[in-house]
Amino acid sequence: MTMKNSMKMWLAGLAVGLALTSVLQQGALLAQTATFTYDPAGNPTAVNPGPAQPPAIAGPLRNQLVGTDGSVTFSVAGSGTGLSYQWLSNGVPIAGATSDSLTLSGLKLSGTNLGYFSVILRNPSGSVTSSPAALWPDVNGNGIPDWWEMFYFGNLNQSATEDFDHDGVNNFNEYVEGTNPTNAASFNPRLTIETAHGTVSVTPSQPFYTKGQLVSLKAFPDAGHEFSSWSGSVSGNKPQITVVMDTNKAISASFGFPLAVALDSTNRIWTTGGDALWFGQAEVSQDGVASAQSGPIVSYWNGQNFTGQQTWLQTVVQTNQQAQVSFWWNVSSRPPDALAFGMDGVALASLSGEAVGWQFFQTNISAGTHTLTWTYTKGPVDIPTGVPFADSGWVDQFSYVGINPQNQLPLLAISSANNSVLISWDAPSTGFVLQQTSVLQPALWTSVTNPVQLVNARNQVTISPGTSALFYRLSK
Repeated sequence: MTMKNSMKMWLAGLAVGLALTSVLQQGALLAQTATFTYDPAGNPTAVNPGPAQPPAIAGPLRNQLVGTDGSVTFSVAGSGTGLSYQWLSNGVPIAGATSDSLTLSGLKLSGTNLGYFSVILRNPSGSVTSSPAALWPDVNGNGIPDWWEMFYFGNLNQSATEDFDHDGVNNFNEYVEGTNPTNAASFNPRLTIETAHGTVSVTPSQPFYTKGQLVSLKAFPDAGHEFSSWSGSVSGNKPQITVVMDTNKAISASFGFPLAVALDSTNRIWTTGGDALWFGQAEVSQDGVASAQSGPIVSYWNGQNFTGQQTWLQTVVQTNQQAQVSFWWNVSSRPPDALAFGMDGVALASLSGEAVGWQFFQTNISAGTHTLTWTYTKGPVDIPTGVPFADSGWVDQFSYVGINPQNQLPLLAISSANNSVLISWDAPSTGFVLQQTSVLQPALWTSVTNPVQLVNARNQVTISPGTSALFYRLSK
C-alpha cells in the first residue's frame, strides 16, 4: 500500500470518528433528530433531519361559561413541530376551526348545556386529542353555570359570593371545588394565619385542604423578638405544631420582646404559664417602650357551666435584708375579670375595669425567698356594657431594691375596682395615721376615718372617693 493510499484511509477513518464524536457530543435528543455527513477532510456536507417529536398537550381544556353576549373562546397549549389543529363540537369537526384557539359568537342561550368541545393536534409523527371541555350557559353572569344553580338551588337567584350554607366557603368556590353548597358539612377547610413581629411557615401551603389533612406550622420571630404562643383554633407554646384540618381554622401566632426586656428587669428570671403565656410587646406600655401583656384567654362552657381561664407571670426574689418591690400595672377587663398581684400565694392587690389606666404599686418584703405572681383571670361570663375593653393585663418597669431597716417607712399601695379605692401598707406601723387631701397647693390634710383592717400582715382601708381626685399619705 502506498503512502498516499494510507493517508486517504487515515483521513476517512478520521472523518468517521469525527462524525461519531459529534453525535455523542450533541446528546441523546440531537442524535434522535438529526445525523451529519462529512467529507474525507472532515467538513460537514449534509444534515439529515430525523423523525419529528409527536404532538403533546400541556394541560386539559378548561370548561367555559357563556353569558348574554353569546361569545366564548377555547384555547390549547401544544408542543411538537409542524403542528396542525382541528376543533370538534360533540366529536364533530368544525369547518375552518384549525388554529390553536376557537372563538364562538352569536350563541343562543337555551337549555343547560351548549355542548362539549375538543381539539386534535397532528404532525407527521402522530396525533393527540384533548379531553372534552364543556360549554355551559351563565345567564346571570355570576361565574356559575345555570345547570349547577338549578341542580342545587332550583333557581338562578344565587350570588357567587354568597355562602348559602354558612360553612365559610362561598358558592363560587363550592362550584369550582365540586362540593355541595347546600350542605354545611360539604366543604374544603380553609386555614387563616394572623401574626405580627414574626412569620409562620405553612406546609403544605394551599388555598384549601381536604378534611383530615395534616398541616405543619412553624413560627419564626423577627429580630429582637421571641415566639410566645398560639391562639384561636389551637393553643400551646411550642414553635412548631401540626394541625388537623377537620374544619376551617383561624390561628394567631403571638410574638414579642423577651419578658425580661419588656419588664425592664433583665437580671431576673421570669416564668409564665396558665391557659396562655404572657409576652412582651410595645403597643401598650407605661414607659413608651414595652411592657409584659397577659396572654389571650376566654370563658368557655364545660358542659355544666361557664369556666374562666387564667394566665400568670412570675418571678422569685431572694434577699438577706428587707427590700422594696415596685412596678406599674394596668388592666382593661370587664368585671369580674381582674389582674391580681400576690406574694407567696397570698393576694395583695387587684385591678379590674374597662379603662383603669396605669397605676403604681409599691410594697416592702422581708428577708428571705419570695415568689411574686401576677395573674389575669376570666370570670364566668362577660356581660355586655357597650364599653370596649382589651381583655388583658399589663405590667411594666419592675424594680427590686434592698432597703436599710433603720430608714424603713411604710409604703402605700393603692388599687381601684368598682368605684372604690383600696389603700394598704405593711403592718405593724405603730403611730402612723392615714390622711387625705383633694389639693396639694396648699395641702389640707385630714385623717381618714374609715376602719383599718389587718389582712395578711397588711393594713387595709377601703374608700369611696366620689368624683374628686384625692391624694393619700401616712403621717406620724
